Amino acid sequence: MSRESLPDEVVMATKWFQVVAKHPPEWSEPHYSIQTSDYVAVVAVDEAGQFLLVRQLRPAVGGMTIEIPSGHVDGDESPAEAARRELLEETGYVADEFVGVANLSPDTGRLGNRMWCFFAGNARRSPDPSHAGEAGVDFVLYPGGLRALIAEKEFCSALNYAALFACVLAGRLRWD
Repeated sequence: MSRESLPDEVVMATKWFQVVAKHPPEWSEPHYSIQTSDYVAVVAVDEAGQFLLVRQLRPAVGGMTIEIPSGHVDGDESPAEAARRELLEETGYVADEFVGVANLSPDTGRLGNRMWCFFAGNARRSPDPSHAGEAGVDFVLYPGGLRALIAEKEFCSALNYAALFACVLAGRLRWD
C-alpha cells in the first residue's frame, strides 16, 4: 500500500505538529499519526573524547533529562545544516566535520518524520563569544565513556540511544 493511497485528514494542528487521520481500506476506524518536522541528533565529542550533552526539563516525562544536542530541521535547511545549528545553539560548540551515520524513522506506528543522526568529532568552543548556549538548556561536558553514559538515570531517550549506537556501528565511537 503506497502513501498516496491514504490521504491525510488533519484533525488537529499546532505550531509543532499535526494529528492526522488516515483511513486504510477495510479498517473500521481511522489510524491517527503525528506529522512533524524532521529532526537531527548530534553525537559530538571534544578533542579529549568527552561527550557534549545538554540537560533540560522535559515536561512530557516530568523531569530533567541528559541528552545529545538535537532539534528540528527548519524550513529549507538541510539536515546537516540543522545539525551544525543545533550543536552551536545548545552547546556553544562547533566542529569541522558532521558525518551522517543514520536516517531513521523515530516511531513507525505514530510519527511520520525522520531523524537524521550525525557524528561530530573534535568539537571545540565557538570563537564567537555570543554563542554561549540556548536559554533553558544547560551544557554538560561528560567525561565518562559510552558505557557510563548509558548507565546514567537521566540519559533515557531511546532516540539518543539509537544515535549513539548508529555511531558505534559506523565506527565513530567505541563501545568500551
